[in-house]
Amino acid sequence: MSGKTEKTEQWGSRTGLILSAIGMAVGTGNIWRFPRVAAANGGGPFIVLCILALFLWGIPILMAEAVLGKSTRFGVIGSFKKFIGEKYTWMGGIVAWICLCVTFYYAVVVGYCLRYAVYAFTGVIKSGLDTELLWTTFSNNPTDKMTFHIVAMIICTLVIMKGIQTGIERVNKILIPTLFVLLVVLMLRAVTLPGAMAGLEYLFSPANIKLFGSGKVWLEAFTQIAWSTGAGWGLMLTYFVYVKDEEDIALNATTVCFADTSAGMLAAMVVIPTIFALSPDPTPILAAGNSGITFIHLTKLFTTMPMGRAAAIMFFVALSFAALSSLLSMVELGVRLLLDMGWTRTKAAIFAGVAITLLGLPSSYSMVFQDNQDWVWGVGLLASGVFITIAMMKYGIGKVYDDHIAPTSNINARWMWNLLYGVPVIFVILTSWWIWQAATWYPGEWMKWLPMSQYAFSVGTIIYQWIPCFAVIIMLNNWFNKVMKYPAVLD
Repeated sequence: MSGKTEKTEQWGSRTGLILSAIGMAVGTGNIWRFPRVAAANGGGPFIVLCILALFLWGIPILMAEAVLGKSTRFGVIGSFKKFIGEKYTWMGGIVAWICLCVTFYYAVVVGYCLRYAVYAFTGVIKSGLDTELLWTTFSNNPTDKMTFHIVAMIICTLVIMKGIQTGIERVNKILIPTLFVLLVVLMLRAVTLPGAMAGLEYLFSPANIKLFGSGKVWLEAFTQIAWSTGAGWGLMLTYFVYVKDEEDIALNATTVCFADTSAGMLAAMVVIPTIFALSPDPTPILAAGNSGITFIHLTKLFTTMPMGRAAAIMFFVALSFAALSSLLSMVELGVRLLLDMGWTRTKAAIFAGVAITLLGLPSSYSMVFQDNQDWVWGVGLLASGVFITIAMMKYGIGKVYDDHIAPTSNINARWMWNLLYGVPVIFVILTSWWIWQAATWYPGEWMKWLPMSQYAFSVGTIIYQWIPCFAVIIMLNNWFNKVMKYPAVLD
């Protein structure tokens, strides 16, 4: 049966929608990035600024995405066509491309999480384990990484094929509550370890109040929120294609953002106290970076703590659940684009699953390539938020609120919505900082991009990948307008 005439499932309940939207936002960035960045930026000041960033960036952009999905019933590309006109469909194409490029390497990271969950279950993570050697062996084994990347994509594709209610919603009703329960259990265990209070003091100490005047802390906080909430990715847009007409946009966006930050806070209260309690010198661990903290140092601590194997199992299962729930929303974004072209869900899910698997293989083969793609398209996510904001401005920010948010909202969110005006300014500041930072890494060579092993994080590598991709997408504008013509028709 052709997908052109099929009715589309909608979310079975508000609970299912909210849990799935939280799953969209809560990913590996909350579990392994938030604790490190919070600790490196003074703890308390960083957390306060993250809450501020929720209002200035996260909530307004997620509301805007929800408006696009709910009002047009199209995925990312078609929603721009219907909402602001066919001349601007290419903007949706760029947002979609950036998110899909992130998906290609994010699926590989999900494989890392699954691999370590298997290590924990099979007893590999035990007393005496050389965790640095384990990580080095795994990260330098393309076959192992590709295998778990493929496993992650098979799981995700099978869930997506089941549809909204029986696939995504049903799985997230299990994954997300279990994730938060595991984080709470781990947090309670971490803070009761001898010496753990030093970690909590470090994380929340008011002694770092002077950091409120540091531009770096402000920029790190806004970048964390932009990445961890999924604001600007088009994922909230995709999920809101399937909502009921009376669904409250403002309340759901606010709930998702605060649940996302709560997950990061719980993770920080697991990781930082554990490191302080069990490590004689926490400084090098906190500076080790995402992979270092999670797969080397924290894993090592599991091998030395009482009931360490149980803690390792719970932690890596929680990390895997967070990673999978985010990956589901990313793959669904690609599937929705194909559904908008008239494909059936089964055909679209299989095609998207195979394509993302194949396009993720370079990242599973080369850590350098993966790091480069994370840099190039991670910065690109900030630009996506601006395109979504531009769509709201072209329609009229006040008019959007009156037409699409206020009629079904149970909270007075106009003041939060109006903060959308500041998004372009924040984007200029954040992007300027990224460019300046990258330029200082390669003095005199910041526009070079090859060999990638030498210039993985240069400004040039961003420009030389962005320009051709964006140029092709703009040239495809008329084609997008022709093929994106089958919006969701809800039951």
